[in-house]
Amino acid sequence: MLTAEEYKRAEFDLTLADLRRGFKIHALVFAIVMTGLITLNALLWAFTDGDFPWAVFPLVGWGIGLTFHYLDAYRREGRSIRARQDEVEAYAERLKTKEPV
Repeated sequence: MLTAEEYKRAEFDLTLADLRRGFKIHALVFAIVMTGLITLNALLWAFTDGDFPWAVFPLVGWGIGLTFHYLDAYRREGRSIRARQDEVEAYAERLKTKEPV
């Protein structure tokens, strides 16, 4: 049987691993899609009279989102997970002090 601390640690590690796996998938999709968009923009630039680098806009916009995903998964060291665990513990304590119905 697991203790509450062992369970809390296992849940933390599993959630952090899920966040990091999600970031890796996000980064891979970003790289594939942006490669395609930049290639399309370059081909349109080369073979048409269009000369506007529109691929920069999705690159920057999506890059900002990817940066925040990275910060949450790797740099914040699970602060959001700990905050959620603390919120659940506080709720459980409130339930424990209430009278049963």
